[in-house]
Amino acid sequence: MRNDCLIKSFYAEGDLAGRKLVTFAAGKLTVKQATAADQALIGVTTQIGTETNGRVDVIFSGITEATAGGTIAKGAVLTSDANADAITATQASDRVIGIALEDAAAGDHVSILIAQG
Repeated sequence: MRNDCLIKSFYAEGDLAGRKLVTFAAGKLTVKQATAADQALIGVTTQIGTETNGRVDVIFSGITEATAGGTIAKGAVLTSDANADAITATQASDRVIGIALEDAAAGDHVSILIAQG
């Protein structure tokens, strides 16, 4: 099945693992691992991460997989935990990365529809 996604390459501030949520960093065209639910979440790294100052591809739209940071129910609105993993958004101040397309447990790769908010 074809899944067209919008992907952009950035520089990494710090090491970035695959399937992690990211936010903008201070440098030009630089992203970093998300560390809180109230950060502006811009996308999910592809399955291949990178080391500090390396290049990393970030998926901005479409359907992709993110690492689950806890139990997630299908249809849940998702945000980031301190480890850049997807968790269920519970606070009005939480920034949203997308919607879970399936149930998942902590450590699973959960399919999400990216819909930032």
